[in-house]
Amino acid sequence: MNGDFEIDFFSDSKYEELTVEISYKNQILCQMNKDKGVDNIEIEFFTDLRVLSEQVEMKFSLNDFFDVLREAKKGLIES
Repeated sequence: MNGDFEIDFFSDSKYEELTVEISYKNQILCQMNKDKGVDNIEIEFFTDLRVLSEQVEMKFSLNDFFDVLREAKKGLIES
């Protein structure tokens, strides 16, 4: 996985099950949840950005993004 991506697992009060948040260079991209089952995992993309000390260009390899999505999904299913 590209080191600029981060996967964080946490409990969000909006969901019954554990969720996973994916960030790129500390800027949140999306959150995945499995409330509808492991065959119906949902992903929510965030349009509001965190205020960081420097601007993050939200441009990265599609293959790297697919890799982090697969890793996050696997972790969410196993949790």
